[in-house]
Amino acid sequence: MNLNKMFVFIFVFFGFFSALLVTMPTQFVILGVGANVQDKEAVDFFNEHNVTAYNQTLSLNLTCPGSEKRDYGLPEGQQLEFWWSVMVGTKIFQVRHLTDNFWGWWWGYHMLTVQEPYRSKLKDPRYPDTLVKEDVVTNLFDEDYNASYCEFACGCGISLKLFIMTYNQSWTLSESWDNNKLKLFTSYDIDWTKTGTSMWHIMGQLLAFQNPNLGVPGVFGYVLNKGLSLLLTASVLLLFFALITSVIPFIRGWVGGGG
Repeated sequence: MNLNKMFVFIFVFFGFFSALLVTMPTQFVILGVGANVQDKEAVDFFNEHNVTAYNQTLSLNLTCPGSEKRDYGLPEGQQLEFWWSVMVGTKIFQVRHLTDNFWGWWWGYHMLTVQEPYRSKLKDPRYPDTLVKEDVVTNLFDEDYNASYCEFACGCGISLKLFIMTYNQSWTLSESWDNNKLKLFTSYDIDWTKTGTSMWHIMGQLLAFQNPNLGVPGVFGYVLNKGLSLLLTASVLLLFFALITSVIPFIRGWVGGGG
């Protein structure tokens, strides 16, 4: 067996398989999306204030510095992060769309940005991806809600509604911010015609023995995922073996006909 040819074959196979997953019709992918997440406390708050909630609705307790990550309803390998920390001496709040987890070490991400008519209310509308204290406590505060409210979105098809409230009812929102504790009620929607998984992310998953979910529901989908997982794992092991034997001269490897 010629390992150089096998190396090329397996790499091309991975690339072709990844491309097929990326170009899979949206209707097919949606079949594998998990159940909608409806947090009762958050839904009740949205309903009480006559704000339409999306299918993914959450209540979160956020502490500064810190973040909360959620992947409900998102494509595999993606998450939403509610991030609150100090940067250049200023406490800031951001919502991030985490898109790639490189080998389990760090995430790639981009920001969700505040949409109009809320963007023009920000202290500095040039930076619609960042909220500071003045935005949360004053600029976006709505007396009818007794909370700050705004809407975020990103080019990957995520739309998000967010209420920012005091963590403790005995505090004002300003005190809650200063005490580094906030309560969030959020609801988000996903446009599957825009949101997807990159081919390079899928190839990274394969090479790290993380087999992508094909999105097929039910027992058949489970069996298909497991069967493919065994095939891909064997292929990855063979690929690594071929690579090692090609760069280490004293390991003979598999040498045979078909040169």
